[in-house]
Amino acid sequence: MKKALLPLITGLIGTGVLAQQAQRLPQGFHTAAVPEYYKDHSVPLVKHSPYADNCIPVNKIQSRIWVAPHTIQSTTVNEQVIGYTYYDLQTSGTISNRLVKNADGTISACWTFSPQDSTAIFPDRGTGYNYYDPNNGGWYFTPTGPGGDYPNVRIESGRTGFTNIAVTQSGREISISHSSTNMTQTTRQAKGTGAWTYDATIFGTFNNEVAAKAIAGGANGETVHAIWSVSPAPGTLSNGQDGPIYYSRSTDGGLTYSVFKRIIDLVDSTNYYGFGADAYSIDVKGNTVAIAYSDFTTDVGLLKSTDGGDTWTKTIIQTFPIPNFNPYTMITDLNGDGIADVVDSNGRDTHVLIDNNGICHVWFSALRIIGDHGVFYFLDSDGLFYWNETMPADGYVLIAGAQDYNGNGILDIPQDPACSLHFGNYGGGLTQMPCAGIDAAGTLYVTYQSVVEAPGADTTQYHQLRRHIFMITSSDNGITWTYPFDIVPSAAQGGDGENQEAVYACIARTVDATAYVLYQRDPAPGNALAAVGSCDYTNNVGNPSDMVFTEVEAGTVKTNQMPFQFVSLSQNYPNPADGITSVDVRLKNTTDIIFNVVDVLGRIVYSKTIESASAGTHTLHINTEGWAGGIFSYSAQTVNGVISKSMIVR
Repeated sequence: MKKALLPLITGLIGTGVLAQQAQRLPQGFHTAAVPEYYKDHSVPLVKHSPYADNCIPVNKIQSRIWVAPHTIQSTTVNEQVIGYTYYDLQTSGTISNRLVKNADGTISACWTFSPQDSTAIFPDRGTGYNYYDPNNGGWYFTPTGPGGDYPNVRIESGRTGFTNIAVTQSGREISISHSSTNMTQTTRQAKGTGAWTYDATIFGTFNNEVAAKAIAGGANGETVHAIWSVSPAPGTLSNGQDGPIYYSRSTDGGLTYSVFKRIIDLVDSTNYYGFGADAYSIDVKGNTVAIAYSDFTTDVGLLKSTDGGDTWTKTIIQTFPIPNFNPYTMITDLNGDGIADVVDSNGRDTHVLIDNNGICHVWFSALRIIGDHGVFYFLDSDGLFYWNETMPADGYVLIAGAQDYNGNGILDIPQDPACSLHFGNYGGGLTQMPCAGIDAAGTLYVTYQSVVEAPGADTTQYHQLRRHIFMITSSDNGITWTYPFDIVPSAAQGGDGENQEAVYACIARTVDATAYVLYQRDPAPGNALAAVGSCDYTNNVGNPSDMVFTEVEAGTVKTNQMPFQFVSLSQNYPNPADGITSVDVRLKNTTDIIFNVVDVLGRIVYSKTIESASAGTHTLHINTEGWAGGIFSYSAQTVNGVISKSMIVR
């Protein structure tokens, strides 16, 4: 296809999926249209990233710059830096399971880590690990923790990458990641303590196995389920596929694997040409196991087993219009005219979660692609899709996208010619990489990353849009969703979110009164594993990224119905109240506030008016002494509307 045809095709097809797909966007959500000058731009996609295994050399050595411990505490978001890395590519698609909230309150966290930037292709790359114990000083490795400074060595004795952490019911920790040739496993018997045992051959010694996803669970609490792919040279097949998905299972905490590298026949070579690294996710609850799979040129699908992984069923979620598409030899010709057409596809970042009733929920990002002996995606691709098992095939709905922060209807993308790409290149659309958790009541919590225009984030320093991590929730099985909550603290919250890029968020599957999130953060958009000379490479190479652990108050995010542009209201603390209780009112712009507390009969028991309240957080201290015990409603009213919550008074 001639390049001259590209603008014509994109104009005929449309500029994105926001207007094409059924929507469940939250009330008050303002989408931002991509400017016309950006709609015809496309860049190539790589099915198997050369960075996933050996990465690429970089051109200078720089030691870690030590900084003072970084902690932010507020009533809504508490965060702490728990590690760092110079190797700043955590996934090529789907978020791995890197954060586990254990039943006893401890937390296991891991990430792909390199303690140095080196011309020798990050020789010490491996798994960075930290452990939280509320009864033993908090995080073990921090400048003030019992284990000393941030982790500065990997847990393995050999070079690995793209890691996971799984914790069994007995407390055994298992990390599965890949070496330069095959899958490896690192274990220890008691979580948080003891030496790690590295096994480079437990899964055999086969070439080019990459990007595992692993999780522990099962009826006995000791089962480990893992999936991964193969990254061969272009055109080289393994088991008839250019990247099969292997499934393995251990019922004894990773000591032995009774199911070993099985290719599930529903996604074998008779169904798909193959999958790239990180194009799949896995979840388990009891005997139910779910695998969601996707790639730029495949369906989005769900594999489900209710017998612990022995037998499987398949459901198509998003249909790719050309079956068994070979991106090296075929074109996306939908109408038979010999010219490649634009296809609505996915960002190969599908994520699956099994709810408390055994129903599977799936999220993935939107991506518009064109295949013409190679695959290219359009830079205006945007949108986060959602589907569950009560919905039909291709019945997925849009639930999030890039936001219009300043209300002008356009996504304000910098046009500075210093950068050819005006936002960091993570191999997908403007909104991507979902990850999900669930609480005991069945409320779904989803994190994702999306570009942020000014004033939400500065765009002048690097001539690019930054990305932040957002959280949305649904308390009615995906029928409605809350307004996105930016978990990256702004200057008004005591942070520096306006000057930070936040990506690769993993939310712990278990949510209680708190949603637990681990993400990567540094000032510059993109990552160092980019083309030499690009803005991503120039701005990131030689500079470390922090790994940030964040606790988000679940009650606030679960009721976050008013757009952040206007006002948000925290849950009162403490709650239940007995005497003085406090509430935070967070404003985006200067405005008058009328704050009221009313009893069950609708009588105002407390009222306060703040005229011309400045942007930022305003904390109100309320004395509940003398109030009759019970449930009270409190609200903050501005020119943009009213937001309210409930409190309990003893």
